[in-house]
Amino acid sequence: MSTVIEQKREVRYHVIKDYSAEVSGESDEEIAEKLRSDPAVRALRYSIVSTCDHPGRGSIFCGCTNSAQDLLVEFDLKSGAFRSCNYAGIGTEHEAKIHRGLWLDEGENALYFATSTLSGIAATHNTPGAPIVRYDIDKDEFEVLAHPRRGEYIQGTNYDPVRKLIYFYSIPSYAFGVYDLKKRKVRHNIVVESIPHVAAIDDDGGAWGTYSHRHAFFRYDPEADAFDFFHGRCAMPTAVEGANIMYTGAGPVDCMLNAGDGFLYVGTALGELYRLDPRTQEIDYLGKPHYERRIQGLALGPDGTIYGAGGRRDTFLFRYDRKTNAFRVISDLTAADGRRCQYPHNLLIVNGKAYVGETDNRTRSGYLWEITL
Repeated sequence: MSTVIEQKREVRYHVIKDYSAEVSGESDEEIAEKLRSDPAVRALRYSIVSTCDHPGRGSIFCGCTNSAQDLLVEFDLKSGAFRSCNYAGIGTEHEAKIHRGLWLDEGENALYFATSTLSGIAATHNTPGAPIVRYDIDKDEFEVLAHPRRGEYIQGTNYDPVRKLIYFYSIPSYAFGVYDLKKRKVRHNIVVESIPHVAAIDDDGGAWGTYSHRHAFFRYDPEADAFDFFHGRCAMPTAVEGANIMYTGAGPVDCMLNAGDGFLYVGTALGELYRLDPRTQEIDYLGKPHYERRIQGLALGPDGTIYGAGGRRDTFLFRYDRKTNAFRVISDLTAADGRRCQYPHNLLIVNGKAYVGETDNRTRSGYLWEITL
């Protein structure tokens, strides 16, 4: 493994609405609590915590954190303008973000997602919990499909368009669930004691997650409707060390990517990259591209290169060459005016550019960052 630091690229940012706080905090939850009575926070403060490109529309849909429930916006790649999809029209009080899971079904021209919260258990325990939602893009309409469990909010989702299944990972119980769109019912919703930031589906349709205090991997087989916990033997060597970094109770998996070569690639909260073979459960350490923690986003480039975004203070974008096992890193994501991306949360590669959603900015709204590759 080798790492090369590349020269700085052109970095720009796009703003939904801008807000700068007189107080600062380490997370959106902390800032929301401090500024709970400030109406400007509800109206103006955004983070971008999910992204999904729509090739047919030439746009990127952004799942946001916003205390006024404006959780879904569309960014036009040509004009640079944002359009609210008006989720606030159906959102409820404690829904505050579309966190790590926004999925386009091109055949239906619809998005699937679920929502999470910034509120604590005392406020949410007696609520209906998070909805699983379908957004009909042509009709510009939302449909609530289910509330899987009272008081539970959904931190991450994966979508299987072939089998019409939505997988979800929820808090505060740290559960894994399966929602069957064809039958309009929850097939499973089980406590696993560990959840990934975002997981992945392998080439055979198996959904992956982590479980127990060891944060080992499990696989759900939708065809057999069965779980395989591999007797706890399928785990990254730094799994326990990498847990509880993103937030208390979180597992070590920051991001997972099916890269189309039969493997799943795993970015950890420690900033490491692993490769998982779903059929043999073999896990290979590929390297740590940067000294910072976190790899919050992974994406596949058009040339087959794997890209990743991470860090908190010295934020970075990297690419990994699967043939040579080499990393190339663009460090310090700073625009020409000196503003910098403080905390990446997700990554898309579209038309030769990387788009990074920003979250948990200490003093201002999070932006959509654009880096020319």
